[in-house]
Amino acid sequence: MPFAKCKVYSDGSHYIAIPPKPQKPWPKKGAKVKKEAPDLEELDDDEAEDCPFDKPAQPVQSVQLSLFDGEKNDDKQGESEEDGSKNEQTCKENEDNTASKPSRKEIFEQLYRKHINDNYKKRKRAIIQGLLPHSKNYDDAKLFTELNLRRKRNNLIARRIRMTRKANLQDFTHFVTLTYSNELHTEESFKKGLGDCLKNLSKRQGWKCMGVWERSPEKQRLHFHGIFYIPEGTMPGQMLDVNDYNFKSHRRRITHQNTYFNGRFGRSDFEEIADDEVLGDAMSYIMKYIEKSGERIVYYGDLPQFFVSDVMENDILCPYGEDGQKFILADTFGCWDEGEYVGQVSKETIAKLPKVN
Repeated sequence: MPFAKCKVYSDGSHYIAIPPKPQKPWPKKGAKVKKEAPDLEELDDDEAEDCPFDKPAQPVQSVQLSLFDGEKNDDKQGESEEDGSKNEQTCKENEDNTASKPSRKEIFEQLYRKHINDNYKKRKRAIIQGLLPHSKNYDDAKLFTELNLRRKRNNLIARRIRMTRKANLQDFTHFVTLTYSNELHTEESFKKGLGDCLKNLSKRQGWKCMGVWERSPEKQRLHFHGIFYIPEGTMPGQMLDVNDYNFKSHRRRITHQNTYFNGRFGRSDFEEIADDEVLGDAMSYIMKYIEKSGERIVYYGDLPQFFVSDVMENDILCPYGEDGQKFILADTFGCWDEGEYVGQVSKETIAKLPKVN
């Protein structure tokens, strides 16, 4: 039995298919939805007599006990109005105070960035100490810290999975490092200018890029690491081989720089990705920085996670994942698009299939 419109991705060694889950159809607009009324139990005659809900409610009449009750009620109304105005003022003051004070999550984010280079235990201890003035007790601060650290870890895992799936469906050509010059840019203008430049190149020239912003540990200077797909004949400027000195390895080396990026930003370093091993090293290099700095990965261009294909039963090797909801496919499985055979899986075949994220 074939599985139609499966989302297929590559984990680097195998192709894995995710079949669509059956969903209940939503009712059409304006259609009447039948609502089932709950079954009510009938009461016996003896129970019905004692039921208080069947008896009509009697109106409660206010009785004036003395001549001074009217004056007392007027005084109470005046006091209640004054109390109400005071409560409104205090509520507004509390709202202003809460608006000016940062939330516990914002304080956690500040402490997390401050201690990003510490190990896990030291970072956790420092965050708990910083949250103690904003928590009920130590256990409350500890629980809040553990939950948010777990959230950070889950987000990091999700980013790594998303990046790996996107990268395995692409044919990247270069690993690029871009740094700005103080004579040309500040940090803000460099970040904005490079982002706009990569957006334009992705839209006009078909470039694709995924990368991360990073600061050097010693000088804390901002630069950008990314893996690029640059179509042939779309590289602006000229490529230069520059004899440079590497201060980390204390050796001279030949770097491949581009005049377009050097003139606009300051310095560029292009390294060709010759095989999958170089691509794996570049991806691990970027992942190392998102773990160290907590930065998010930025994407430019069309970088889907999945391609859509019908999967035949004889191409499935075994179920995979929780409750066997995914399938590991054969290395030479056939790709189908709406019942039409496209070809054996390959980069050329995947390019013809629809993509989704």
